[in-house]
Amino acid sequence: MPAEQEKALREKAKEQLDSFLDECNVRDFRGKRILEIGFKNGLFLDECHKVGLISAGLEVLKPFYDDVRDKLPHLEVFFYDGGTFPVPDASFDFVVSFQVLEHVTSIEHILSECVRVLRPGGIMYHVFPNYSSFYEGHYAVVWLPFLNKTSGRRYLKLLRRDTAEFEDINPVKPRAVVRALDLYKDKLKVLSLGRAEFINKFNRQQIDKINQKFLRAVLKAVLVIPLIKKGLLNLIARTNLYYPITVIAQRL
Repeated sequence: MPAEQEKALREKAKEQLDSFLDECNVRDFRGKRILEIGFKNGLFLDECHKVGLISAGLEVLKPFYDDVRDKLPHLEVFFYDGGTFPVPDASFDFVVSFQVLEHVTSIEHILSECVRVLRPGGIMYHVFPNYSSFYEGHYAVVWLPFLNKTSGRRYLKLLRRDTAEFEDINPVKPRAVVRALDLYKDKLKVLSLGRAEFINKFNRQQIDKINQKFLRAVLKAVLVIPLIKKGLLNLIARTNLYYPITVIAQRL
């Protein structure tokens, strides 16, 4: 991996760790165990290791698993088949994922496994795209909130985009997440679905990360009109148009 690319990915991993600790209000974390679902390049787990967390991860793609196992041997990593997490019950203080839950066939199954492996008081933190918003990050296009899998595929074809990657995506919307979480209401306390986090992160730095010129310009225009900004952000949050979904829940 080129040095500049690794540096950028390392910075992203640090930002993810900072967001996780801040948004989950985690202060006492040294010596605690954290599990990442879909660790990919392993850099988030490595950053966790550097600050004193005991890091472990699951990965379904063998090349990523092999690469991290070889390059970061101090991390505990598992090749995951998509079924039961290969870790014991109540063995982690934190379970996290970034841009993963839109790729799973069953959010309910993943939540069930998170509940199983979390210790009482443990926290799960999942960040993933909101397909009720106006942005699709994989393709960097303006999205239409009413699109489902079939209409989304047709829309991408109209934009002359290759839909092969979209076949691996489950266009998750907040209502579906709420229904899935409700199955575990006796075991989880839901702290957030990302509305407050969206409002708190609405700044120029976050907007610059949106890889869609028109949408980026519209959002920057909102920034310069404070009176409109507050009302519009609250409206976006209340109507589930915010991006991304951030699930924060605590094990009872």
